[in-house]
Amino acid sequence: MDSWIAVALTAVAALLSVAVGLPIFKIFQLSGYKARGVRAWLKATRYNALIRYFGLAAFSFIAMIVYVGCFAVFEYARYCAIALYIALAAVFVGAAVKNGDAKLKPTKRMVRLITTYAVLQLAIGAGVAAASWYSPYCQTLACVFALFAPFTALLAGFINAPIEKLIAWRYIRRAKRKLAAVAPVVIGITGSYGKTTAKNLLRGMLDGKSVIATPGSYNTPMGICLTVNNDLNNEEYLIAELGARYSGDIKELCGIVSPKVGIITAIGDMHLETLKNRAGVADAKYALAKALPEDGLLVLNGYNADCAALADRDAPCKKTVVGGDGDISYKDLKIDARGTSFTLVIDGEEHSVNTKLLGAHIAELTCVCAAAARYCGVDAEHIVAAVEAAKPVEHRLQLLDGGVIDDAYNSNPVGAKNALDVLACFAEKKVIITPGFVELGSIEKQCNIELGKHIAAVCDYAYLVGTRADDIKAGAIAAGMDENNISCFASRDEAVEGLKEISGERIVLFENDRPDNIK
Repeated sequence: MDSWIAVALTAVAALLSVAVGLPIFKIFQLSGYKARGVRAWLKATRYNALIRYFGLAAFSFIAMIVYVGCFAVFEYARYCAIALYIALAAVFVGAAVKNGDAKLKPTKRMVRLITTYAVLQLAIGAGVAAASWYSPYCQTLACVFALFAPFTALLAGFINAPIEKLIAWRYIRRAKRKLAAVAPVVIGITGSYGKTTAKNLLRGMLDGKSVIATPGSYNTPMGICLTVNNDLNNEEYLIAELGARYSGDIKELCGIVSPKVGIITAIGDMHLETLKNRAGVADAKYALAKALPEDGLLVLNGYNADCAALADRDAPCKKTVVGGDGDISYKDLKIDARGTSFTLVIDGEEHSVNTKLLGAHIAELTCVCAAAARYCGVDAEHIVAAVEAAKPVEHRLQLLDGGVIDDAYNSNPVGAKNALDVLACFAEKKVIITPGFVELGSIEKQCNIELGKHIAAVCDYAYLVGTRADDIKAGAIAAGMDENNISCFASRDEAVEGLKEISGERIVLFENDRPDNIK
């Protein structure tokens, strides 16, 4: 009977260990399943997650040893001690699972990763159970069982790497063959922000032609290959969003789709944890220009200084810079709660544009997309009609019913300022819910302080989430915001619950939902 109890306790510990591995799986997924992404996260969080985890585990283990040592005469002392450990481990697991708003997506790759992890943990658990069956004193091994969880998760990623490379190679080979057979004109869009909105605008402009675009934020090799393999038929144009978290990502993507037209929407402070600085960001994005053919076209956003500067770099293709004295520009920008209006200038002709899309960046993106559309033979009237008919992209300055502006898809200093400028157009009490900026490396702290200053200039209430709240709060207070109107929360759900304390009409801006995931 004792042995069965030991096995049961070990099984419970196994379940806990699965839950302990969930945060690691989140980081794997958010970093494109790259081990260096996990290492960057561990470094960025100063290994806090592992330190706290092992601290709790060590406390639990010591408690067990003391309990068994003091009450060894009690027949079930060891089981009580093991139960104590499991209870304490459950506290950690509950906190880990609750923390962070990012949700684990059950993709096929994630299923494979969790399966490998489960097999490894079951193997360890089987060893513990077998030892416990023959030696009651080995039952205490159940207490350290869950300790292996973070390392087992990393080991699972390492074991799966060759398998995933083989699967990726097959997907990529199939996609390349299909692209060669269909031979669409590929338009690649990259940039620190605005990629998805630009993609949707351009697709609308090309609506009179046969066109397909990668859905949502499918901007990774597998996401693009999935679109090509499953959805590309005989389309004339393929619009591909190209993401770059690491140096070399754009080159890899261009090697798959071979774009003829390229758009760089902006260069800004994004992914600085991996790309180091703006120069690194610019280099990563400019790989698109180097991949274009001689008869291709690179469109640069001249309203973004770092992007405009790329025009001076060498590239085999033709370049066009929108804005200023270029062939395409805008003027008379107006933003209010109903949308954005401006005058689009194409080859000296002025066109009035009124769209429900929110933000100054809409005018800039309209210009870069118009340049690409003109290259593809689209007239100005169709361009204007497409922008006016465009619908907001989900989680990108999306005005929702109930007084909500959803700008939750990631964030950067420029985008956050644009979002706050939009919020300022509303008459209601203005509230922001945000965890601040992440992945900005050495400038992250200062950027969050500056965000606090912008919040103070616009918002009546600031609901701050996570570990960067103190920096944002400091900036807001320094800019004169009433400290009583600033609240800090452990999670976004808690912040949303706190909205009940605000009476009267309000408009709530959700700025960024990319959390630090684990405290």
